[in-house]
Amino acid sequence: MDEAAQADRVIVMDDGKIILEGNPREVFSNVKKMKEIGLDVPQVTELCYELKNSGINIDTNILNVDEMVNALCQLR
Repeated sequence: MDEAAQADRVIVMDDGKIILEGNPREVFSNVKKMKEIGLDVPQVTELCYELKNSGINIDTNILNVDEMVNALCQLR
């Protein structure tokens, strides 16, 4: 997962068809779609997704711990 998050471009395929394509931030921010096809996203991205669904106003395209810490510090 870490390697994909550092790539320039990510392509997600399902049954030989391209489902998602773009930079890692664009692709992994589609947490619901990724889970629907049985793929994981970075843990911090999933945490942001769950926090957002719980009503916390946080960006959902976070890919690493440093970005997560910055986003959480801004919530104060």
